[in-house]
This record gives sequence, C-alpha cells and structure tokens, in this order.
Amino acid sequence: MSTHIETVIVGGGQAGLAVSYYLSEQNRPHVILEQAEKPGDAWRNHRWDSFTLNTPNWQSGLPGAEVPGSNPDGFLSREEIVSYFENYVNRLQLPVSYGAQVQAVRPKSPGRGYVVETNAGRFDAANVVIATGLYQKPKTPALGAILPAEIKQIHSDEYKNPQSLPEGTVLVVGSGQSGAQIAEELYQSGKKVYLSVSRTGRVPRRYRGKDANW
Repeated sequence: MSTHIETVIVGGGQAGLAVSYYLSEQNRPHVILEQAEKPGDAWRNHRWDSFTLNTPNWQSGLPGAEVPGSNPDGFLSREEIVSYFENYVNRLQLPVSYGAQVQAVRPKSPGRGYVVETNAGRFDAANVVIATGLYQKPKTPALGAILPAEIKQIHSDEYKNPQSLPEGTVLVVGSGQSGAQIAEELYQSGKKVYLSVSRTGRVPRRYRGKDANW
C-alpha cells in the first residue's frame, strides 16, 4: 500500500530541513525521510569529540531560526550543532520520519510523479528532493592497502580522540578542516605528529579584521 504525498525529501540534514521549512511556510504537504534515528547524524556520529565547525556561527544558521551560539563570530562545537538541529526540528515540528531508508526512486509515466521505495513502505509523490549531501562515504587512498598490518589506519570518520589511538607517532594525511583540527589536537596531547599536505592553496582565517568567509 502506498502513501500519497505531494513532496518527499530524501535526507534530513541542513538542506533537507531548510527545504522542509519553506514548504511548511506555504502549507505544502511533504515528508522528510531520514535514515538515521536522530537529528544531526553526521555531526552526532561521524565527527570526533572535539570537532568544531570552520564556518562562523553567523553563516551556519538554518532558515527561520536564530544564529546559533552566543557569539556570531564563534564556531559551534559538535554538541552545540547537534543541539541546534534537535531544537530546530522540535520547535518547528518538521515532518521528519526517522529510520526511513530510501531504497529506490523511480519515475512514473511522464508527468505523473515518482514512486519512492523505503524500508517502511512506498510513497507516491509529485516531487522528490534529493538532499543527501556530498560527503557520505569515507575515502581511503589505495596506497593504504599495502601498508604493514601493524600500522593502525583509520579515517577521520572513525577518529574520536587521542586516547583512541595506540602509542606512537601519527601521520595525518590531508590538511583540510578535518586533518588540521585532528593534527593540532594530537600534537597538543603530546603525540609526535606529521601532517601530509597537498599543493592546494589556503586562505587566511582573517583578513583586514574580518573573517575570510565574510
């Protein structure tokens, strides 16, 4: 048996929640299908303990909500991000269906909408918005497969804190937000750290008294 609804949003992250907010403002029937069990799953379960955003708080707000955090120019911690998502969904009563994993999206006859198959049943929808994000799967270089087994390898997706690593020197591969934050934390914990960087350019955090993102 199918559930008929005007719009299905696949994914309950920032993009999916923002779309839901604007549809709710126009009283348009819709549902968000989120495979996780709680809001903010990427931040809740796929970031390390001391993680902070690298976008200032004034740039990290969701539509219809206040700027998160007490300092607009500050940077939210992992716990603050998760709390912000939870409060947003609850306060606006957005129609999120948790634990709903989308298995297939198929077009019906031209102009007749879509069939969305999930582990919780089927939806017939006029519109489908895919809001699943870009960085869902950890990427490990093929070189990792030939390293000796005694060298512990983990992706930043698995890293939690310095205590989760064995004793010894650490090589952090990649100098983006994740690599830089993790390398700094490991260094401050007393570990010897090597940071492998690419030729990709970097902008300063602040320029002429303003955040670079400003």
